[in-house]
Amino acid sequence: MKKIFNLLKRFSLYISFVIVLGIMIGGYFFNKKTNQEIKKMEEQIKTKYQEVKKYETERDKAPSPELIGKLEKKKNFLEKQFEVMLNSFSTYYPTIPEFTRYPSIEFKEYIYFSEDKLQKMAKTRDVDIPTSLPFPKTGLIDMNLIPSLTKRFEVVKDLIKLVIDAGVTKIDNIAPGEPTSVLFYETIPLKLSISGTSNEIMRCIKYFDNPSSYFTVENVLITNIEENIYKANIDLNAIILKSKKDKQG
Repeated sequence: MKKIFNLLKRFSLYISFVIVLGIMIGGYFFNKKTNQEIKKMEEQIKTKYQEVKKYETERDKAPSPELIGKLEKKKNFLEKQFEVMLNSFSTYYPTIPEFTRYPSIEFKEYIYFSEDKLQKMAKTRDVDIPTSLPFPKTGLIDMNLIPSLTKRFEVVKDLIKLVIDAGVTKIDNIAPGEPTSVLFYETIPLKLSISGTSNEIMRCIKYFDNPSSYFTVENVLITNIEENIYKANIDLNAIILKSKKDKQG
């Protein structure tokens, strides 16, 4: 019995890692299945929505005003149903600031100020983060690109705050991708690389599943870089419900 206990004690780190890895893999497949169900529901709602829109734009081809009224109610119901589904997916979305007077200058100042604030927050929590984020800070920035860049920056900023709260040792890299617009929401892909203990990495991934998080984990690759320190390369999506202003735009 003592030999078994000593053997378990000797390999406790590896056993813990295997358990953590099992939990993470299970969570990944659960997230994948959930995303597939959401996409399936989205396609169903999109099809119904387009049917309703067809009658709305081609009223002369509609069978009767009564049917148009019914379809209008159905459309409103489907929109509310989809928004409820997305709201249950997350309770928080980024607040996007607007720069109206001198957009290029105001944007760059905002980036500098926010990065400095993130560095101070990370230092307080003893987390190492990149000294500079992949956003333009010099030259004249096309004002038409500023709203999209600002949204991506806010998403990256929220992601860094979440990872800092999770208490990982280091954020090695964050790379946001190009947004993809869908009927009711927008998806921003991100590549995140973090380093820390197995517990830190597991806790961080669990944070992405919190109801207040609008991030979904798409893929995770973990490698052991030194004793009890692991590196995780994580592919994420930020799913942001469109505002009425976005839909109209």
